[in-house]
Amino acid sequence: MGERPKEGTARLAHSGDIEAVAELAREARREAREYRGGDRWMATEAALEPLEDCLDGLVADPGAVVLVGVWEDAVVGYSWARRVVRQDGSPIARIEELFVTPQARSVGVGESLFGALMQWAREQELAAIDAFVLPGHREAKNFFETFKMTAHALIVHTRLDPDEEA
Repeated sequence: MGERPKEGTARLAHSGDIEAVAELAREARREAREYRGGDRWMATEAALEPLEDCLDGLVADPGAVVLVGVWEDAVVGYSWARRVVRQDGSPIARIEELFVTPQARSVGVGESLFGALMQWAREQELAAIDAFVLPGHREAKNFFETFKMTAHALIVHTRLDPDEEA
């Protein structure tokens, strides 16, 4: 069986993409719960519902970028990042979310999204780019490593009630 063609592309999201991106973000949240750290991410890092309102705000924010990943004329992925300033004063891009639906993985959509994020960060004259990856999501970690991204911090966590899952 031949390899799937890598034809995925990325473009800036517009207001007409908000519903599709919100649905993909909900799919990403369902998937995240399957991985170690997913529940913690949902409770502390993930954008809150209504996602449509969050996305409207991001699309309008000059310090943020929202992208959609497209394959065979369908929106099958998304990403968003914000410009943040570190304590040392240097501005960086922080990828808050990047997701491609499982059926469209390995066709270049994720790579196109990441490339577009890098282009945006360079245009903004940012010093670096960071992303959050769940500790149990090896596929995502491997994806970012292909772009020479490495872990710089780990968040450790435990519940205070020993009878509850961590």
